[in-house]
Amino acid sequence: MNSMEGTVFAMPLKKMKGQRRKHEVGDVFALQLDDSSYRFGRIVKLGESGPQGRFPGGILAYIYDVESGDPEPDLAGLTPDRLLMPPFFTMNWVWNKGYFRTVAHEHLGSAHLLKQHCFYDASTEGYVDDSDNIITDRAEPCGWFALANFEHFQKELDDALAGRLAPAPTPKKA
Repeated sequence: MNSMEGTVFAMPLKKMKGQRRKHEVGDVFALQLDDSSYRFGRIVKLGESGPQGRFPGGILAYIYDVESGDPEPDLAGLTPDRLLMPPFFTMNWVWNKGYFRTVAHEHLGSAHLLKQHCFYDASTEGYVDDSDNIITDRAEPCGWFALANFEHFQKELDDALAGRLAPAPTPKKA
């Protein structure tokens, strides 16, 4: 049995009209929650991740804790200190299916990005950055170095909205 099977989400995502488009770094997208409010995200990196290319076509994205009744975001509020959950890797299908909808574009500068991306990598039981380079120290917010399937993403989003987001694991000391 799937560990997510039977899970009830308090704030599931509504499907909007699907989009098939070429994504760009700096694209801002909306997510519509079941209560009809919107949250926003941003694409911060496209393409393969690292020398092993573990996520060909992967999209590194942020989701912000900025709520609105309008699908058009106030771009000034979409800053790294307003992240709702750690950065995550996803694919085009969330746009194709209508769960994410690109609503704006903004050129990214250093003020739009975390100083250090950090992900727990289960294959090495350590931390890596967004390019799959090993980093020695954990930096917050620290996510998972994996492609997010929809059920896992929705559970993490629901947990973050409810204030119960579990952080990525800390490696065991030898």
